[in-house]
Amino acid sequence: MTINKNQKGSILILQLEGELMGGPETENFRELIDEAIKNETNKVVLDMAGVKWMNSSGLGMLMGALTSLRSSGGDMKLANISESVRRPIKITRLDSIFEEYDNVEQAINTFA
Repeated sequence: MTINKNQKGSILILQLEGELMGGPETENFRELIDEAIKNETNKVVLDMAGVKWMNSSGLGMLMGALTSLRSSGGDMKLANISESVRRPIKITRLDSIFEEYDNVEQAINTFA
């Protein structure tokens, strides 16, 4: 998994590409989230257009980030989710926890 980082105002946009399967890339993602919280940039949009697959470890990674961001007064929104990535979110009923949007701009606008 590769992660590209952008910022729009006070909102951090992380573009994820590849597969969310846990493993070493989880550390890099966790560090980016911790850094965002430390810098008080605790509003995050995950652009998941490039994510092809996600397993339970990847889902756990997202849940951990969401919990940390919400605990710091922020939030995380998901954008551009494919059906193969949406499936494990629905199966685990976490679609009631994660906010999903069709594109990054829609997700950004919900922070206004």
